[in-house]
Amino acid sequence: MAHWKSRTLLLVVLSDVFRSRGYEGATLAELARAAGLGKASLYHHFPGGKPEMAREVLKACAADLDRRAYRKLRKKGSWNERIAAFVIGFGAYVDGGARNCLMVALTASGSGETLIREIARYTAAWLDELTDVFVESGLPRKRAARSAKELLGRLYGALALAQMLDKPKVYRQAIKRLRDQLQS
Repeated sequence: MAHWKSRTLLLVVLSDVFRSRGYEGATLAELARAAGLGKASLYHHFPGGKPEMAREVLKACAADLDRRAYRKLRKKGSWNERIAAFVIGFGAYVDGGARNCLMVALTASGSGETLIREIARYTAAWLDELTDVFVESGLPRKRAARSAKELLGRLYGALALAQMLDKPKVYRQAIKRLRDQLQS
Protein backbone atom coordinates (compact mmCIF):
# COMPACT_ATOMS: atom_id res chain seq x y z
CA MET A 1 0.00 0.00 0.00
CA ALA A 2 1.19 3.49 -0.85
CA HIS A 3 1.91 6.07 1.81
CA TRP A 4 1.02 9.56 0.67
CA LYS A 5 3.30 12.27 1.97
CA SER A 6 1.68 14.86 -0.27
CA ARG A 7 -2.06 15.45 -0.18
CA THR A 8 -1.66 17.38 -3.44
CA LEU A 9 -0.34 14.30 -5.26
CA LEU A 10 -3.08 12.15 -3.75
CA LEU A 11 -5.68 14.61 -5.04
CA VAL A 12 -4.14 14.43 -8.53
CA VAL A 13 -4.52 10.65 -8.56
CA LEU A 14 -8.11 10.84 -7.31
CA SER A 15 -8.86 13.61 -9.79
CA ASP A 16 -7.86 11.35 -12.67
CA VAL A 17 -10.43 8.77 -11.55
CA PHE A 18 -13.19 11.38 -11.23
CA ARG A 19 -12.25 12.85 -14.63
CA SER A 20 -12.48 9.53 -16.40
CA ARG A 21 -15.38 7.98 -14.47
CA GLY A 22 -17.42 10.93 -13.24
CA TYR A 23 -18.79 11.09 -9.72
CA GLU A 24 -21.13 8.10 -9.84
CA GLY A 25 -18.67 5.92 -11.75
CA ALA A 26 -15.78 6.59 -9.37
CA THR A 27 -16.30 3.81 -6.84
CA LEU A 28 -14.49 3.76 -3.52
CA ALA A 29 -12.77 0.56 -4.61
CA GLU A 30 -11.51 2.22 -7.79
CA LEU A 31 -10.42 5.37 -5.95
CA ALA A 32 -8.56 3.29 -3.35
CA ARG A 33 -6.93 1.14 -6.04
CA ALA A 34 -5.75 4.21 -7.98
CA ALA A 35 -4.31 5.70 -4.79
CA GLY A 36 -2.68 2.41 -3.81
CA LEU A 37 -4.55 2.48 -0.52
CA GLY A 38 -7.09 0.32 1.19
CA LYS A 39 -10.56 1.76 1.68
CA ALA A 40 -9.88 2.27 5.41
CA SER A 41 -6.72 4.24 4.62
CA LEU A 42 -8.61 6.32 2.08
CA TYR A 43 -11.20 7.11 4.78
CA HIS A 44 -8.32 8.09 7.07
CA HIS A 45 -7.36 10.80 4.56
CA PHE A 46 -11.01 11.69 3.78
CA PRO A 47 -13.27 10.89 6.77
CA GLY A 48 -16.24 12.31 4.82
CA GLY A 49 -15.80 9.60 2.17
CA LYS A 50 -16.37 10.10 -1.52
CA PRO A 51 -18.26 13.42 -1.15
CA GLU A 52 -15.29 14.91 0.71
CA MET A 53 -12.87 13.53 -1.88
CA ALA A 54 -14.91 15.09 -4.68
CA ARG A 55 -15.05 18.47 -2.89
CA GLU A 56 -11.30 18.47 -2.28
CA VAL A 57 -10.54 17.36 -5.82
CA LEU A 58 -12.86 20.10 -7.14
CA LYS A 59 -11.07 22.76 -5.07
CA ALA A 60 -7.69 21.58 -6.35
CA CYS A 61 -9.00 21.47 -9.92
CA ALA A 62 -10.43 25.00 -9.68
CA ALA A 63 -7.10 26.28 -8.33
CA ASP A 64 -5.23 24.55 -11.16
CA LEU A 65 -7.60 25.87 -13.84
CA ASP A 66 -7.38 29.35 -12.34
CA ARG A 67 -3.57 29.20 -12.25
CA ARG A 68 -3.18 27.89 -15.79
CA ALA A 69 -5.90 29.88 -17.55
CA TYR A 70 -8.02 32.43 -15.73
CA ARG A 71 -5.10 34.12 -13.98
CA LYS A 72 -3.85 35.07 -17.46
CA LEU A 73 -6.86 37.38 -17.76
CA ARG A 74 -5.65 39.38 -14.73
CA LYS A 75 -2.17 40.06 -16.09
CA LYS A 76 -1.05 43.21 -17.84
CA GLY A 77 -1.31 43.34 -21.60
CA SER A 78 -3.79 43.98 -24.34
CA TRP A 79 -7.20 42.35 -24.06
CA ASN A 80 -6.60 40.02 -27.03
CA GLU A 81 -3.17 38.94 -25.73
CA ARG A 82 -4.73 38.05 -22.39
CA ILE A 83 -7.58 36.13 -24.03
CA ALA A 84 -5.06 34.27 -26.22
CA ALA A 85 -2.97 33.43 -23.11
CA PHE A 86 -6.16 32.23 -21.40
CA VAL A 87 -6.97 29.93 -24.35
CA ILE A 88 -3.42 28.51 -24.28
CA GLY A 89 -3.67 28.01 -20.51
CA PHE A 90 -6.99 26.23 -20.83
CA GLY A 91 -5.39 23.98 -23.45
CA ALA A 92 -2.62 23.14 -20.99
CA TYR A 93 -5.22 22.32 -18.32
CA VAL A 94 -6.92 19.80 -20.64
CA ASP A 95 -3.59 18.52 -21.96
CA GLY A 96 -4.27 19.67 -25.51
CA GLY A 97 -7.66 17.94 -25.59
CA ALA A 98 -6.40 14.59 -24.28
CA ARG A 99 -7.83 15.06 -20.78
CA ASN A 100 -11.39 15.82 -19.75
CA CYS A 101 -12.28 18.79 -17.56
CA LEU A 102 -13.05 17.59 -14.06
CA MET A 103 -15.85 20.12 -13.64
CA VAL A 104 -17.63 18.79 -16.71
CA ALA A 105 -17.16 15.20 -15.55
CA LEU A 106 -18.61 16.01 -12.12
CA THR A 107 -21.49 18.06 -13.53
CA ALA A 108 -22.50 15.38 -16.02
CA SER A 109 -22.37 12.46 -13.62
CA GLY A 110 -24.79 13.09 -10.78
CA SER A 111 -22.34 14.60 -8.31
CA GLY A 112 -25.05 16.17 -6.19
CA GLU A 113 -26.46 19.61 -5.68
CA THR A 114 -23.64 20.90 -3.46
CA LEU A 115 -20.92 20.23 -6.03
CA ILE A 116 -23.08 21.49 -8.89
CA ARG A 117 -23.64 24.79 -7.03
CA GLU A 118 -19.92 25.11 -6.34
CA ILE A 119 -19.06 24.46 -9.99
CA ALA A 120 -21.68 27.03 -11.05
CA ARG A 121 -20.16 29.56 -8.63
CA TYR A 122 -16.65 29.09 -10.06
CA THR A 123 -17.96 29.25 -13.63
CA ALA A 124 -20.00 32.42 -13.02
CA ALA A 125 -17.01 34.18 -11.44
CA TRP A 126 -14.75 33.17 -14.33
CA LEU A 127 -17.35 34.26 -16.89
CA ASP A 128 -17.39 37.66 -15.17
CA GLU A 129 -13.62 37.89 -15.56
CA LEU A 130 -13.83 36.98 -19.23
CA THR A 131 -16.66 39.48 -19.69
CA ASP A 132 -14.55 42.24 -18.12
CA VAL A 133 -11.75 41.57 -20.61
CA PHE A 134 -14.19 41.67 -23.53
CA VAL A 135 -15.55 44.98 -22.18
CA GLU A 136 -11.97 46.30 -22.36
CA SER A 137 -12.06 45.49 -26.08
CA GLY A 138 -14.82 48.07 -26.47
CA LEU A 139 -17.85 45.79 -26.44
CA PRO A 140 -20.94 46.82 -24.48
CA ARG A 141 -21.30 44.70 -21.32
CA LYS A 142 -24.21 42.63 -22.64
CA ARG A 143 -22.35 41.74 -25.85
CA ALA A 144 -19.15 41.14 -23.86
CA ALA A 145 -21.01 38.65 -21.63
CA ARG A 146 -22.28 36.86 -24.75
CA SER A 147 -18.74 36.77 -26.17
CA ALA A 148 -17.42 35.29 -22.90
CA LYS A 149 -20.04 32.53 -22.99
CA GLU A 150 -19.36 31.88 -26.67
CA LEU A 151 -15.63 31.55 -25.99
CA LEU A 152 -16.18 29.03 -23.20
CA GLY A 153 -18.69 27.22 -25.40
CA ARG A 154 -16.13 26.92 -28.18
CA LEU A 155 -13.45 25.66 -25.80
CA TYR A 156 -15.68 23.10 -24.14
CA GLY A 157 -17.36 22.14 -27.41
CA ALA A 158 -13.99 21.44 -29.04
CA LEU A 159 -12.96 19.47 -25.97
CA ALA A 160 -16.16 17.40 -25.98
CA LEU A 161 -15.81 16.60 -29.68
CA ALA A 162 -12.16 15.60 -29.23
CA GLN A 163 -13.16 13.35 -26.32
CA MET A 164 -16.08 11.79 -28.21
CA LEU A 165 -13.87 11.03 -31.20
CA ASP A 166 -10.89 10.08 -29.00
CA LYS A 167 -8.83 12.45 -31.13
CA PRO A 168 -7.16 15.27 -29.16
CA LYS A 169 -5.97 16.68 -32.49
CA VAL A 170 -9.55 17.86 -33.12
CA TYR A 171 -9.28 20.08 -30.03
CA ARG A 172 -5.85 21.41 -30.96
CA GLN A 173 -7.01 22.29 -34.49
CA ALA A 174 -10.08 24.12 -33.20
CA ILE A 175 -8.00 26.04 -30.69
CA LYS A 176 -5.44 27.00 -33.32
CA ARG A 177 -8.26 28.48 -35.45
CA LEU A 178 -9.62 30.30 -32.40
CA ARG A 179 -6.20 31.78 -31.55
CA ASP A 180 -5.76 32.87 -35.17
CA GLN A 181 -9.15 34.62 -35.04
CA LEU A 182 -8.23 36.38 -31.80
CA GLN A 183 -5.03 37.71 -33.36
CA SER A 184 -6.78 39.14 -36.41
